[in-house]
Parts: sequence; C-alpha cells; structure tokens
Amino acid sequence: MAKKEIEEINAGSMADIAFLLLIFFLITTTMNLPQVHEERLPQKSEIEFLLNKTNVLQIQATKTDKIAIEEEFAKLEDIQEAVKEFYVHKVGDRRWPKYIDVTRKVCEDTLVRLDEVLKVYPDAPLYNIERGIWASRLEAVKLIGDFPALPNSATVSIQLDNATSYDIYMQVLDQIMLGLNDLRNELCLEKFGIPFTKLNKKVETDKAKISAIRQVYPKRIMKEKNRSVQ
Repeated sequence: MAKKEIEEINAGSMADIAFLLLIFFLITTTMNLPQVHEERLPQKSEIEFLLNKTNVLQIQATKTDKIAIEEEFAKLEDIQEAVKEFYVHKVGDRRWPKYIDVTRKVCEDTLVRLDEVLKVYPDAPLYNIERGIWASRLEAVKLIGDFPALPNSATVSIQLDNATSYDIYMQVLDQIMLGLNDLRNELCLEKFGIPFTKLNKKVETDKAKISAIRQVYPKRIMKEKNRSVQ
C-alpha cells in the first residue's frame, strides 16, 4: 500500500500574518508611559497685587524660543547667574528687592507682636501665615545665624509666548533651579559641611537644615499668563 503523501503547508502568507498580529498587539496593548510631573506655578494674576518691579526677576521666552532676562536677550545658561544675582545682591542696589534683616531679636519681637494681634483676631489668615514665616525664620537663625532675607513678595517670573515650546519652558525652569541650588549648596557647605542636595529629608536633623537653608534661599517662581512676546 502506497504511503499517503503529506501535503506541503503553504507558508507564503506567514509573514503577512505575523505582521498583522504585531499590529494587533501594538493597538490593543496598554503602554505604561512615564508620567512627567509638572509643578503648578502660581499665576501672576493670583499675586500681582503683592508685586512691584524691583521685587521681580522677569525671564521671557519668545515664540521663536529665544530667551530674554529683564527684557534683554540672553543665553539660556545666563539664567543661572541672573537668579543668583537676584537672591544675592549688594545692599542698596535699587534694581533688586530690599532685604529684610533676619536676626534672633527681630524674629522674637515680631512673633510677640503677631501673638498679640492673634489674641484679638485668632482666625485672621494673613497673620497666621505671617507668624508661621517668622517662626520658621527663628528656627533658621538658631541653626545658621543671622541672615538677610528677600521680602515675601520677591519672585522669579516666567513669561511665555503662546507659541513658546514646552521644552524651552522646562529648560528655563531647570536653569532657575540650578542657580537656586548652587546658592543653597554653597551655604549648606559653609554651615554644615555638606551640599544641600546631599541632605536627607527622612533624617530629622537634616530636615531642620533643609528648612533653614530654604528660609535664606526660598523657591519663589511664578508663571505669567501666556501672551504674544516679540
């Protein structure tokens, strides 16, 4: 009896089938994309009543992604030095904010006055906020000594054009924080012998150091509403 011949399988369409299966899985599979967290910065309209020109370092990004600092065109890297000058400038320089002298006596006297007011108006939100600020400053003075502080309304302002790319916006933010962290690292090295970026938020003693350094160099950044910037 003759053996039954096994019919040959036609594999000519296998490549097409594999391609279709690949497309199917790409379409139906849920991709876990990395989540980029963007911190919400306060809008100028929310705090504009607190500001005057000398209390603001304005950084602009135009529709062609060019950078301007105080209305003068500059390189992206120049933002770091501008931020440092804004936070650390010669006393009496009228271009920049007037410092508040933060000493132990000033902190304690201010807290006494605020406590007297809060006895009469215990639910006054602004006085409660102000008291919290001066209480934190007092703790900072105990750790690092007297220091000059920017007024509460001093801020770095980012102004964007409607066509400014998101990438440039994030680079501007990054340059601002690089300048700020340089100052924090220098002060932290001077006072504690360790860079600010090496402090551990989970260690109680480091938490106090972080708070003190931030009192001297607070993060003050706001974003203006997008508009046409030439």
